[in-house]
Amino acid sequence: MSRLHRSVALLAYLASSACGWMDPTQHPGPSTVDAIVSQSFPNSVGVELAIYRDGHLLYEHGYGLRDRGLPDVFVPIDNYWDLTQPDIVFQLRRGAFRPDADTIFNLASVSKEFTAAAILLLEQDGKLSVSDPVSKYFPSVSIGMTLLNLLQQSSGLAEYNQFGDAPDFFDAYKAFIAAGQTSQQPTIDRLLGLPLKFAPGKQYDYSNSNYLLLGAIVAQVSGESLGTFMEQRMFTPLGMHHTRQGYPSPPVTDLALGYRDDGTGVVRAWQWNLAWLAGPGGMTSSVSDMEKWDRAVREPGIFTQATLTKMFTPGPFPTPVGTYADGWFVASLEGRRYLWHDGALGGFQTMNATFPDDRIDIIVLTNSGTALDPYFAIPGLFEAAVAWGAATIPQP
Repeated sequence: MSRLHRSVALLAYLASSACGWMDPTQHPGPSTVDAIVSQSFPNSVGVELAIYRDGHLLYEHGYGLRDRGLPDVFVPIDNYWDLTQPDIVFQLRRGAFRPDADTIFNLASVSKEFTAAAILLLEQDGKLSVSDPVSKYFPSVSIGMTLLNLLQQSSGLAEYNQFGDAPDFFDAYKAFIAAGQTSQQPTIDRLLGLPLKFAPGKQYDYSNSNYLLLGAIVAQVSGESLGTFMEQRMFTPLGMHHTRQGYPSPPVTDLALGYRDDGTGVVRAWQWNLAWLAGPGGMTSSVSDMEKWDRAVREPGIFTQATLTKMFTPGPFPTPVGTYADGWFVASLEGRRYLWHDGALGGFQTMNATFPDDRIDIIVLTNSGTALDPYFAIPGLFEAAVAWGAATIPQP
């Protein structure tokens, strides 16, 4: 769903459903949260939810199934990704298994939070500036485009992650596969050969291409792959043992498989190519790891305060759902500062939301590509977390 249209859908959804989130006579707790999830997602959807306040776990629960077991029936469309599916790669034991706090999901566009942070870490190291022209790293790019335009989705670049549309990147994808999935240069050459949709910095337009280039710049400047840089500078220092760029390292046992339901029943979704999506959407993680990340961007540690301030400084183009900063939307909910990013990738939809002034983090990972976007469940979950947290955690 386009983020520019999400506000209209959200208002309609809240009018029909969310007014009933909280019963003022009921003590907020697990039953309230369970009711919100039940109202938001059908039983066929696998959901892993975690809510934290001030670093304390308020509630964690797995709903539905991370793996629906055999036999598999796949989406009846061509598998243009041409990949061996993860259950085969990891020789997973199949069955009807519920997700848990360590279940690994595709993060989809929540990955952008990390790619933007990698750029900001390199700036913190003095190795680049977000004011740098992109032409410093890719000489064929318009001279007026900066790294900040990429970060804040205002570059004017076309969307690269599309097949069968104009412009079509299927030939670039085939070249990527033929090269062993190690070089995106054919993709970047194709992308940079296309006309811009508008002059850089003139408007907001969400495009995965911005973060494809940012990921490539991280590799170019650091001399390491994007995944290696993030592992060394973020995942390992923060103890994010279930997180990586691309597929998890074997052995893997607790992995969510993607599904969808287009109205004729639940079927497996073909796994998208995470290497192709490195930068804009190629990461995997768990709710337990994402909480470590949300704490890391709340106060100085691996990031300086100056870097954190820059990370959440809104860009110049407000939208109905917030203003894009550096890998995050900056918005407000019930008058509270609200930082978030969601994602949709094949058979997965994800949401990472943090309320820094309330020190509340809400992570919702699902393995359905057609269920309600978890973005819409956040208002009710936040209301429950505020009431529940106030009742259970001593306040200073």
